[in-house]
Amino acid sequence: MADRRPTQTFYEGTALKITTVLSEVTADTCQITIDDPSATAQVDAASMTKEADYVYSYVYQSSTGNDEGDWVITIEATIGDYTSVTQRRFTLIEQD
Repeated sequence: MADRRPTQTFYEGTALKITTVLSEVTADTCQITIDDPSATAQVDAASMTKEADYVYSYVYQSSTGNDEGDWVITIEATIGDYTSVTQRRFTLIEQD
């Protein structure tokens, strides 16, 4: 299910900390994929860091050479045979 929050905007070259909080369940694995505006995976099924029970994060360092536009984050949390998939979006804009 897609995230309904407004899209956040960041400047190229920004480090983005992406955090997800699971509902009272610790995942066996939690992975992230980040697609650029051309739908090319810049991060592909990377493991997220467990920060605390139910809390996972990943830091993505964008560069000034990244494509401007809307990016898609896909997070897959697997618990046993069940995989939860969520998506978020963010926008990268050029540095002034």
